This record gives sequence, structure tokens and C-alpha cells, in this order.
Amino acid sequence: MAREAMGELGREAAEIADVIEPPGADYAVITFTNGDVKPIEIAKPLGAGESQELDEIRRALQYRFGT
Repeated sequence: MAREAMGELGREAAEIADVIEPPGADYAVITFTNGDVKPIEIAKPLGAGESQELDEIRRALQYRFGT
């Protein structure tokens, strides 16, 4: 979903190095291939559907990249 959101924002999906979801955690961490871009921690709201998760990812990426 994170790579899909990057594409929607007009950025390359390849900029994302990894998306880590620790077991049992209610968040995910997105890391980037560019070492100058800090990782983003995104909360996963309880009971959130896929579209709500995608909205959260989109908002975090827009904030980070100013798009």
C-alpha cells in the first residue's frame, strides 16, 4: 500500500526501502532508500479497513514530502 500511495503522489515507489510491521504492533515503519529521508512511523487505527490505512499512509507521505 505504501508503494501504491507513493505512485499516487507522483513519486517513485522504489524510493521506499522497506515497510516493517512488528508482530502485534499497531503501527508500521516505512524506511526510504535515500538516507537523508527519515523513516515514518504510521499508526494503524484499531478496526481500520484497507482504505483507511491507505489514507493514513497517504497523509504521512504528503506531510513528509510536501506534496
